[in-house]
Amino acid sequence: MPVLLILLLLGTLTYLYWRRRTTTLTRNCRWRQDRRAGGWRCAFCGAVEGGPGAPLHCRRGQGRG
Repeated sequence: MPVLLILLLLGTLTYLYWRRRTTTLTRNCRWRQDRRAGGWRCAFCGAVEGGPGAPLHCRRGQGRG
């Protein structure tokens, strides 16, 4: 049983580390799909990103539009 808990802990920590390395999103990043414009808009800073998939990088400070 202790071995299973240790493996579960290591797996969780590895996942969190991987997620931190593959994205630059912050707590404030709130991407909402804007279907009329065909892209994504951040509800926090107003940044705009095109494309079909949700953005993985924070665009704060790069201006609107």
